[in-house]
Amino acid sequence: MRTPTLGLSSIAGRIASGAGAYGYAQAVSIGTQLVSLPLFLYHWDMATYGYWLALTALPFYLSLADAGISTASSNQMIGLITQGQKARAAEVFQSAVAFLLAVSLLVLLVVGATLLLLPSTALQAPQWKTVLMLLSISVVLGLFCSLAEVIYKSTGGYAAGTYLVTTGRLVEWAGGLTGLVLTQSFIGVATAALLARLGYTLLCIWLSQRRTDFLRWGVRRASLADIRQAAAPGALFFSLSLTNALSLQGFTLLVAATLGPAATAVFNTYRTLARIVVQITNALSNPLWPELTALKGQKDDGAFWKLYRRANRLGLLIAAAGALLVYLVSPWLLELWTHGHIPFTATSMALFLLYAAVCSATQVPRVVLMAINRHGGLAWQSLAAAVVSLGVAWLVWGRAGMAGVVGAMLLGEALVWLTATRAVHRLHTTKVVP
Repeated sequence: MRTPTLGLSSIAGRIASGAGAYGYAQAVSIGTQLVSLPLFLYHWDMATYGYWLALTALPFYLSLADAGISTASSNQMIGLITQGQKARAAEVFQSAVAFLLAVSLLVLLVVGATLLLLPSTALQAPQWKTVLMLLSISVVLGLFCSLAEVIYKSTGGYAAGTYLVTTGRLVEWAGGLTGLVLTQSFIGVATAALLARLGYTLLCIWLSQRRTDFLRWGVRRASLADIRQAAAPGALFFSLSLTNALSLQGFTLLVAATLGPAATAVFNTYRTLARIVVQITNALSNPLWPELTALKGQKDDGAFWKLYRRANRLGLLIAAAGALLVYLVSPWLLELWTHGHIPFTATSMALFLLYAAVCSATQVPRVVLMAINRHGGLAWQSLAAAVVSLGVAWLVWGRAGMAGVVGAMLLGEALVWLTATRAVHRLHTTKVVP
């Protein structure tokens, strides 16, 4: 396979292609949520839907099971392939496969044993143990789709990999909705979604095998040394993923536990609308990742920082303009989307959008640090910020309600933005190619 050239024009083309793919990903994300909410509320009431949201938030933490090894391996593979070391890249990939297989088996055994030991009365949801096990298996299968994406990402196919993984989420979602329409039950939704995810995971593996002639699925060339080498940066990626989980699913669970399932449906709806801004910014920042990693491998300091400055300015513009636009259209969107079940509240929407704008402003500096494995300080300080924000939300929800919870989320994102921008500034001023 030909190694992509690294001129700025070719980089811009690949970023545009990646942005288009990520735009597809965000369109799927937004579209599925726009369709899901009214459909779920047609078959279930607000409280039942809130319980479902809480149940699906729990297995999400299993998506952290690969401990960041896949992402760290992807960075390493990009560098190796850029330098022409395809055989070494193949060894790194098979080491990641071996690690994920072992960890997935262990995680599912632990989840199964835990569910067997817990009393059936621990949660009020019907057949919740079986539902959680089915959802857990779906999440683990999704990790293998993400590993298939690594093959595309490391060989210049960021856009194709994004299309592949995003379509998997779409297929799983369609399967779940089929189960909802046919059974109107938690277990029906979970079973249908799992069957769809299983079929698509097998397709992902087959398609990724056809991508190159040197990155092959298997464990024959796996090496414990490669896993250990990926462990340190992987732990940092794991910390960032855990931060993301605490910031999203953690707050969903907190609202469900404190304000109730109906409030959880309102909270998730407002946050989903607000995070449209973040998703648009991500369409810019995520395609930067492989390009910045490749520039680092080529030691092209000038192109690296020029690309960062342009992307960061555009990201800030998107954050500000996007938040304003979403605020203006949100009354109409809420009425159309929820059929009047969830009313527009100006203060609440403004708080959610302020949180989303700060989160958006963080995306480009954050991706710069992750792309070059210089995200150590960001990882642990972001995790600390997420824990602090959850703690603050727990302390204030009784007096301030949902507004206090959103204020705590805003505090956490502001701390992350400060950490990321300061870290990038320090790297730039030292005049060292990251």
